Amino acid sequence: MKDIKLFGLNGCKKIAVLAFLSCAALSVFCAGKKDKPSVKTEDKVEEAVAPVVQEEEKVPEVTVPDLTLNFKGLDLATGMEVDQKEFAPAKLTLVNIWGTFCQPCLVELPDLEKLSKKVMWQRVQVVGILCDVFDTSFKGELDLAKKIIREKNVSYRNFIIAKNTPWLKGIQAVPTTYIVDSKGKVVLGPIVGSRSADEYKALVDEALEKIKK
Repeated sequence: MKDIKLFGLNGCKKIAVLAFLSCAALSVFCAGKKDKPSVKTEDKVEEAVAPVVQEEEKVPEVTVPDLTLNFKGLDLATGMEVDQKEFAPAKLTLVNIWGTFCQPCLVELPDLEKLSKKVMWQRVQVVGILCDVFDTSFKGELDLAKKIIREKNVSYRNFIIAKNTPWLKGIQAVPTTYIVDSKGKVVLGPIVGSRSADEYKALVDEALEKIKK
């Protein structure tokens, strides 16, 4: 029995040593296997981030039309006719051309509403002109525009004008904004792309300085 015990103990020691060596080898093998995926993961992360850095796109040049001509349309809210006289009471009018399909246009509507309140005391008004609704026959777009105006709590006036008027000719992107004087003559613009209320306010102040000269 003693020999058997001694033999059993020695055998157990041998098995324990072999088991330890096997575990160690397995750990090294597993560690090697884990290292490889981590490298691939980093490579994938780099590939995902790289496309985010894009070259700055050039905004196409826009020819400034004569906006003092042929301005006729309808008030979106009331359906009443509007014309060039809409600009006369104000020193300046910030005219924002936008579309119901344009996400940047929709995002900046609250900023334009905020701006309209800020500049009112300076005799500056804000108006919007839709670029994708030309008359009341555009029922779907007309209803959508009214819904957007309502949901964005826009109180300044928005107009529908004919597609062939100078205001919409040459517009290659929206939002496009002009700042015009009381006769509809362009003082600043075209301003392509959305802006914050503060950025628009700075442009309004710049335009006010221009008409003083």
